Amino acid sequence: MTQSNIESNIGFIIGGSYSEGLKVKLSNNIPVESISDGLFVVIEGASKDFLAVVKDIVLEATDPKFQSLLLDDNHTFLNQTLSGTVLYTTLIIKPVLIFGDLNPYFPNYEVGSENSNQNSKNIPGYFSIVRKATKDDMDRIFENQSQANFPIGEFINMDESNISIAFNIDKMTSRNTGVFGKTGSGKTFLTRILLSGIIKSDFSSNLIFDMHNDYGWSGTTEGQTEVKGLKQLFPSNVFVHSLDKNTRNSNNSPDALIKIKYSDIEPEDIALLQRTLDLNEKSIEASYALKARFGNDWLGEFMNGDIEDLAAKTGSHAGTLEALKRRLSRLTRYTFIDNNLNKNNSDDFASDIITQLLQGYNVVLNFGRFASDRTAYILIANMLSRRIYNEYKKKMENALANSNPSDRPRNLVITIEEAHLFLDSSVANQTIFGNIAREMRKYNVTLLVVDQRPSQIDDDVMSQIGTKIACSLDSDKDVDAVLSGDSQARELRGVLSKLEPNGQALIISHALPIPVPIKTRRYNEDFYQSMAPQKTQKQIDQDKKNLGL
Repeated sequence: MTQSNIESNIGFIIGGSYSEGLKVKLSNNIPVESISDGLFVVIEGASKDFLAVVKDIVLEATDPKFQSLLLDDNHTFLNQTLSGTVLYTTLIIKPVLIFGDLNPYFPNYEVGSENSNQNSKNIPGYFSIVRKATKDDMDRIFENQSQANFPIGEFINMDESNISIAFNIDKMTSRNTGVFGKTGSGKTFLTRILLSGIIKSDFSSNLIFDMHNDYGWSGTTEGQTEVKGLKQLFPSNVFVHSLDKNTRNSNNSPDALIKIKYSDIEPEDIALLQRTLDLNEKSIEASYALKARFGNDWLGEFMNGDIEDLAAKTGSHAGTLEALKRRLSRLTRYTFIDNNLNKNNSDDFASDIITQLLQGYNVVLNFGRFASDRTAYILIANMLSRRIYNEYKKKMENALANSNPSDRPRNLVITIEEAHLFLDSSVANQTIFGNIAREMRKYNVTLLVVDQRPSQIDDDVMSQIGTKIACSLDSDKDVDAVLSGDSQARELRGVLSKLEPNGQALIISHALPIPVPIKTRRYNEDFYQSMAPQKTQKQIDQDKKNLGL
């Protein structure tokens, strides 16, 4: 197909099969040390080009007896005579993709279109030239030069260095995304890079539940080097809301504080706290009985009421109510829950956040001193996401009913850390996040889940994740969870096992033509410069004033 550069040729096809891979005789002038497992190569077939991956490197001989000859450096002439003729090297390569400038097998073929890259379902013939893949090849296949794409890292298995790989952010965020990796593998930095790409591209708004205070303001590397947060990179596009009033006195003061009333809390929120508050089923049932009797004021009436009187009014056992009250008393210690707020006030704690998201801004929910408090994290994330679920569903249904596409809500990505807290098999059907993962794509809402234990996430939810980015994992169960359902799981398991402990990842995505291992982009000053804000401080202040902040 392609007019190959003779100097880049490394060999030609001499046999093999579709299922086991093709056999390539390595050219005599190519040092075997220059070929590595996983290297991308191109096969130039008669009518189309194939992108292939090196799966094995084999030293061979035309006669086995020559393999047992022990020739030292004094036999230079004989070594040179035998090498490449009697003794030679073969490669086993696996075609993964068909590409090219023109393809008679696909009449609608057009470079850059969705059908320009086809999964390889056949093989080239004998003596087809094999060469190392180049930057031009990868740019054509992955459309790296498209303005819609955002560079996320560099190819690992390339002969040339510093060849970038880019994501189509709009396509990526059209389905759920997962970032997985053990502690210290770099998943937090990779998530920062992804979020920056989404904000920079302006295809979607972001709501980030920043459980460990890693994303809003500055954070640190494991070596304690300070790195910038999203608010510093995009001051005009990111608003930070905090649960902790003490952050008002810090250098990184939030744009707003979150305050919730007892009447904001539903029995569904309490049910999700069953593990962290050690609640039994009878306690959960009692909370629903209280809501049925007292309406939105159920929690205030309960926390301030007499147990015997409440038991008589709801039909719940006094002992059950006593146990529930004792465990819910933990909520009264949270300063972001204020029972003195006017319960008749119709303003919902989530209204400002939802307004900002619909207007195209990005919101980081900072937990301040409540960072790593699972009860606070689960409570707030569930409460806010449920309101978003209802609002986006209503807006989309209204837009469809009125046949007015302009009324559709802006695309939204919700980022949750420690996603298994909401999405493991025992609670995924009960939480709003399970519903979002399964059905909210049609309402323009998707998830970005971040977790070090993907095996603890419900299988059905994992099957809804369109882009899986796996950093180093140290559990076979976690590897199985990431690769479940993929036809190349056996080969990809080997790729995952060879990733460096930090700074590398395997991407399996509907937004890329094939799974690919990468060296992740560096989160440093060069990255900051590429994310430079577009608005002046005066414009930023005006935006805040317009939003009442």
